[in-house]
Amino acid sequence: MSWIGIGLGVVLLGCGGSEVRQRPTPPPPAVRTEMVQPQAVEIAITVVGTLEPAAKVVVAAQEDGVVTAVLVREGDRVRAGDPVVQLDDRRIRAELAEAEARRLDSRAQTHRAEALESDGLLSASEADTARASLAMAEARADVLRTRLGFTRITAPVDGVVTARRVEVGNLAAARSALLDLAAGPGLVLRVPVSELDVVHLEPGDVASVRVDALPELELSASITRVFPAAEGATRQVTVELGLPQPPPQVKPGFLARARLVLERRPDAVLIPEPVLQRGSEMVDFVWVLDGDVARVRPVEVGERLEGKVVIRKGLVTGDEVVVEGLARLHDGGPVRRLSERGRS
Repeated sequence: MSWIGIGLGVVLLGCGGSEVRQRPTPPPPAVRTEMVQPQAVEIAITVVGTLEPAAKVVVAAQEDGVVTAVLVREGDRVRAGDPVVQLDDRRIRAELAEAEARRLDSRAQTHRAEALESDGLLSASEADTARASLAMAEARADVLRTRLGFTRITAPVDGVVTARRVEVGNLAAARSALLDLAAGPGLVLRVPVSELDVVHLEPGDVASVRVDALPELELSASITRVFPAAEGATRQVTVELGLPQPPPQVKPGFLARARLVLERRPDAVLIPEPVLQRGSEMVDFVWVLDGDVARVRPVEVGERLEGKVVIRKGLVTGDEVVVEGLARLHDGGPVRRLSERGRS
């Protein structure tokens, strides 16, 4: 019995050793690659701003008075000189009537004084006093006529009423805002741009603009002005874009996004963003094939463009970059390529 047990043990031990020797070697990791080919790309940024009228005009009162009529509403189009607001003018009319009476009286007194002066019955200084009184009366009447004109407020420019700030019965103080006008053709979009990007922009550059409220609409714009200084805290520079003929459904106040092209490169190297790896020392790299062997290739990363990354240094035309099967790779290890359908 003991001999059989020993024999069985030997047989079992022998079988176990056979299994170890026959375990198959795992195949090399399967990968799919793409060849590096230069591509023409646009390096662009998207910035956000609010559409504004090309020119904003505030119609203000130049005289105190109670509003007796507001002749326009938001959305009305006006031409320069059209009446828009009327203030109560009764007090000024009464003062003007009094001033006109004083002017007429001063004129009559001046005529009498000049007649007496010519007859030698009145001194020159007394005649001069009469003439000065007439001049003062005429000036007073002129001032009141001007103030009376200020009670009838007119549009200073052609435009569209965007805000009505007073109603009938309100007391309007001098220099207080009554109406806002959007003047000038088209709209403008002012957007903040980083100091690192604004150096690539200049007036005349073309941009595309999309409005959040009308996502299917793409508008053409051009840079009309680059402001001369950056904001102290943000280091951003305001860039103004002009939209000369926007469709009527695009309104001032809409949120808009402008795509500004900073640079056009005819031969950029691009890779899919998931292909980019980062090592333990925070070094960016990709896997490339050297024959059937995987190699680590450190790279210098540039801009990110819609799921792809610009590689500034590290890859050249013809390099074979691994784009699938990255998990089991190690530097110098063998690989096998997948066909287009994923089969070796």
